[in-house]
Amino acid sequence: MTFRQSGPHDSLQSQVESPTIECHKMPDTEFGVCKLLADISTQAREVVVYMEQPPLFTGNKIPGSSVGKMMWNAGILYGACVAMGMEVHRVTPPAWQQAHPVGTKSGMTTTKWKNKLKARAGELFPPSSGVTVTLWNADALLILDAARRGAIA
Repeated sequence: MTFRQSGPHDSLQSQVESPTIECHKMPDTEFGVCKLLADISTQAREVVVYMEQPPLFTGNKIPGSSVGKMMWNAGILYGACVAMGMEVHRVTPPAWQQAHPVGTKSGMTTTKWKNKLKARAGELFPPSSGVTVTLWNADALLILDAARRGAIA
């Protein structure tokens, strides 16, 4: 299972003891997040989570209030996962991005960068895989792929 959370388009991918991948938008409430995690946890004996860590330093790019909200949400996710006995791996954006031949965002607009990540996810998860790759789930799918290949710990 992977979580990608960086704002209003948070996403969660789960793979439960089968080749099927399910994509869920993160629920709007803490209760909804916990219910979704509980539902997923009942489908497997063991759940391993790869969770993207929010940035600690953003310079002037992201307001402090947004970083605070990301940290708060990450804490809720982390706490719920640990409370449910899930194994949690916190992954930095550079770690999972280096697991893919996408380069860096340097010099690109956010839109161009996100579309590049979406294109890479589309290569790894073509329509025949049963997954619809979108801008909101592409990062989480790339984290899932890196975890499955052992490229991130």
